[in-house]
Amino acid sequence: MDRRQSRLKQEASPSELKEDRYPLPQDSQRLVKEQGEQCFNYSLRLDRLLSWDNKDWKLTESTKEREGIHSLNGDENLRKIVAACKMRWQALLQAYRMQGYAVETLQLFAASRVVVGLGAESVLETSIRLHRLYGFPIIPASALKGLARSYAELIEGKDESDPIFAAVFGKSPPKAQIGKVIFLDAVPASSEVRLELDVMNPHYAPYYQNAKPPADYHSPVPVFFLTIAPESAFCFAVVAQEQALAQQASTWLRKGLEEMGIGAKTTSGYGLWKAHAASAQVASEAEEAQQEATPLLSSPKKAMPPSPPISEKPPRKGDIVGAQVLDNSRKPIQVRLLVKGYENSSVACAGVGNLESFPPGTYIRVEITQMKGDHVQQVSVRGIWRASNA
Repeated sequence: MDRRQSRLKQEASPSELKEDRYPLPQDSQRLVKEQGEQCFNYSLRLDRLLSWDNKDWKLTESTKEREGIHSLNGDENLRKIVAACKMRWQALLQAYRMQGYAVETLQLFAASRVVVGLGAESVLETSIRLHRLYGFPIIPASALKGLARSYAELIEGKDESDPIFAAVFGKSPPKAQIGKVIFLDAVPASSEVRLELDVMNPHYAPYYQNAKPPADYHSPVPVFFLTIAPESAFCFAVVAQEQALAQQASTWLRKGLEEMGIGAKTTSGYGLWKAHAASAQVASEAEEAQQEATPLLSSPKKAMPPSPPISEKPPRKGDIVGAQVLDNSRKPIQVRLLVKGYENSSVACAGVGNLESFPPGTYIRVEITQMKGDHVQQVSVRGIWRASNA
């Protein structure tokens, strides 16, 4: 026993020594016991706020129960944080567009359970990749880039001798070259983030751990792990200075997600994605996320008219379409078009006089005024959306 543990044991009373404790100084332990439930960062709860057995400093069984660590905190604060983080993600993409970059976005739904970061270092047997500051699940850009590259290499037979492949992913030494495409972390498209508990059940632990012969009398040892629930919606994006490179990278990424899967246990069917949700309720969650963020960005929330339908027609200059305000802090305001392929993109909207009349979440009618090729660059407001416009 080191000096620190010896000191903690001397300071503790006999009743405290019988209790489950946290591996923290006494004053920090008391604070955690009194206020630990107020921590809404799920990543912090998993990494720092787990109780341990005072005798052998191992996690207690109560800590491993489903209602302990295997449940994502669904507090309203977390819902607002997820919605606000998605809007900042969209604002980042708009900043790229304003600098002349081409941006390609995807919204996909988990076709099966997804677990990224299963083998990462953790105090538990398994882990999952969570946002370090806010605690909700994300899919890191490095994993997405690796998946897109694997699809191009394994399925389409591309390598660094192909100029498009080399431009997207770069080249290795000795002819080192940086890739020209930026992959962004994938973030939840909805504030309703759901994790589900899954289990691995190895039957011959002594065989795997100590090279002992497998036998029927060995007891199975369940290993629980967290996964992103099926039907969860996530937003993906790639950025490049050339439209063709962004489109190609987006295509490889989408096909990789749909056909190969991402994260752990993909050979068992985990990590696959699809373009459409199984129900209209799930599909509408991304839209609800924008309304969840409204209290963080504007004054009192006003009643909103019914949502305009998503247009399936390819956009053309002069078309009048529905849109939803994302940011009214400056001119031109930023909106998302209710047009297929633009639901998760931010577009500049001119023609607004009084910014306060267009709070985030407001549905409006806009005219497409500027296009670059087939991509909408700017729109102009034509009025508030009314149910009669449908």
